Amino acid sequence: MSAILNALIHTVTRTRWYNFMGRCRNLEQTQRRLLEERLERNADTVFGREHGFARLKSPADYARALPVSSWETVDPYVDRIIAGESHVLTAGPLPSMFNKTSGTTGKPKLIPVTPESKQGNALNQKVWAFAAVGTHPRFLIGKVFPIVNKAVEGYTPHTNIPYGAVSGLMVRDAHPLARAKYAYPYDAIEIEDFNARRYAMMRCAVPESVSFIPASNPNALLKLFESADEHKADLLRDIHDGTLSANHDIPGPIREALSRRFKPNPGRARELERLAERAGRLQPRDYWPDLKLIGCWKGGTVGQFAQHLHDWCSPQLKLRDTGYMASEAHITIPISDEGNSGLLTIHTNYFEFIPEEEFGRPDARVLMAHELEIGVPYQILLTTAGGLYRYSINDVIEVTGFYQGAPLVSFLRKGRDVMNLQGEKVSANQILIAVQGACAETGVTPMHFMVVGESATSRYHLHIEPAGETPEQSVMHRLLASFDARLCEINHVFKRYQELDMLKPTALSLMERGWLGAIVDHQVASGMRDIQFKPTVLGSELPPGGRLLYTLDIREGAPA
Repeated sequence: MSAILNALIHTVTRTRWYNFMGRCRNLEQTQRRLLEERLERNADTVFGREHGFARLKSPADYARALPVSSWETVDPYVDRIIAGESHVLTAGPLPSMFNKTSGTTGKPKLIPVTPESKQGNALNQKVWAFAAVGTHPRFLIGKVFPIVNKAVEGYTPHTNIPYGAVSGLMVRDAHPLARAKYAYPYDAIEIEDFNARRYAMMRCAVPESVSFIPASNPNALLKLFESADEHKADLLRDIHDGTLSANHDIPGPIREALSRRFKPNPGRARELERLAERAGRLQPRDYWPDLKLIGCWKGGTVGQFAQHLHDWCSPQLKLRDTGYMASEAHITIPISDEGNSGLLTIHTNYFEFIPEEEFGRPDARVLMAHELEIGVPYQILLTTAGGLYRYSINDVIEVTGFYQGAPLVSFLRKGRDVMNLQGEKVSANQILIAVQGACAETGVTPMHFMVVGESATSRYHLHIEPAGETPEQSVMHRLLASFDARLCEINHVFKRYQELDMLKPTALSLMERGWLGAIVDHQVASGMRDIQFKPTVLGSELPPGGRLLYTLDIREGAPA
């Protein structure tokens, strides 16, 4: 059965691959045609009529007619869709679901998922798989262990449209033949308690022969490996007895559904116990010796965690980037194990690029994909099947090379005013709201503050210089707890990643009086006029100047 299924997968993906390569070889024509089709199809929508889609005949017309958009541009249109109005951003019925991600003010962004965007996501996966098969012909021979989020987190009022994660939806609604390849059933993803969810996933998967892990965030996978080792006594006992430990908070219906899969396997349990004793821990290099490939992000701030996967798995295990993607769109498809570059998804998205140094200027050049140069940083604009038009996700990319005439694009970093240690995308606006609220609650007046996103420790660190008298340390503890709670409320991904231990507890440093003045003095000495100074509230490192008095950790007795 497995050999037949693998042959079928290879045949289907090969067709998709050659079709995609043909489009890449005709890059400019492909992108022009896609834009023309999208404008024509959506000309009679609310957005299309307001922006004169019917009159636009070229990419240049499109760039002149529509300003660069952000979520603040899109949000009112999405509210109309949520209220039940069709033909707002895209032609056709209401979207089947919304992909949920964090907004900048606390209201989550709900990205419409249309039939066309769902088809595009499925096609992207097939193209990725065929590119990987060429290098790793047996990577699909065993079970697949996907790392995804819940398909449905809730429903819109009145219209009752589900919102959640498209990745979970694709696993939940996969073809039965594809579901048979998964090392655990989707039911496990529905477990609310994160620790119990991890245990259930590993309880299902550890006895299986896993050959491929599509994971995106490598840190999420590391947490699963650590969980299996931490609970190895329960895990080995369950494998031995064919049970599911009562030590984990798994709802009854899900526990019943999972338990039907299990049979006693004392031989496997004894083998794993022996291997764990020899290695000093239970590790995937022992329970999944046939693991051929892990798909995960290798670039950006999360890429640093990818190499730690070799500590748990074989040092020879291959890692391939899953591609540059956001909740708004799947943007690249890597075709090699090297680096994190990939080919643009030119069959599903229309792309525009603005040189980073020109972004925001009225005379900025707007380039198409075939006009890009190696090594130049660009801001990227998306026009998607879900109804985003000239949409800026505030990302900076660069071209690392070309493949059959198409650029290989790599994500460099978030643009201005956003930090992204694990995928949480904390914005400067969110920081302002959280700090101002926490200061008002505790009665602390800030002279200056700045949050540093520390990639090495995966934590956010608030630095603050109070005005007037120095507050008691207990007050600063309360301020830190309030700041952290408010940021969790504003950014649900930040909260979830803290609960998953992918983000470490938030810290606070009290800065000595005169910190702001020292920053200004240093920048003026570097040639900036003092009237040009704009304080930075979010960044990857502190500016020179100033001295900290002490640092607090939210775990050190601060009220929750």
